[in-house]
Amino acid sequence: MLTLQELKQIVDAPVPGRKIPTAKKLKVSSVIVAQERLNQEVGIAAYQNGYALYEVCDFATVFPIHPCREYLYDSGKKTHSIAERLFQGDAWYLRLVLEGEDRLNRNQEAREQDRTVSYSAVSEEWQVMAAMEDSMLEQMIQRETVSELLAILTDQQRVVICRFFLEQKTQNQISRELGITAPAVSKILSRAIQRVRRKYL
Repeated sequence: MLTLQELKQIVDAPVPGRKIPTAKKLKVSSVIVAQERLNQEVGIAAYQNGYALYEVCDFATVFPIHPCREYLYDSGKKTHSIAERLFQGDAWYLRLVLEGEDRLNRNQEAREQDRTVSYSAVSEEWQVMAAMEDSMLEQMIQRETVSELLAILTDQQRVVICRFFLEQKTQNQISRELGITAPAVSKILSRAIQRVRRKYL
């Protein structure tokens, strides 16, 4: 298993201040060092030039790998931090998925507010659950039963969580079934996970 620490030793460090390449440019101008498909709609790739490309459905974001160290997230009451050392020995993509999801979520929020987005912004996202299903989800299930976890969610969050995690449906399938957009499904998942974190973390 390639770790994040090993990946950072393999890839180049991007030149500070240099413009981040687009997803299209990155795909044609650099070599993939590592790649992971999390499900049909979600994938991440690390490139030799030190950038990662994270894609969910038709959305993508590019960001430098080396600055991905500790992970900060807001639980609503205060900001929490997951230390860099906790990611160093894990699969290379776990910390990068968190970064990618944060960036896509902030991008979506900015589009909804009709303003431009900063790729350096940090936010909370749903994909941490899928990316860390063998650790975080198991820990949560050990603390409480599934029904107790679902009880703290709204009706809409409960429906989306059940279809996504228990029935293994894609965001596009859920969006068609519920008559909402795929980004709306992503946002519901994100808020549900934030609610669970506030309760248990």
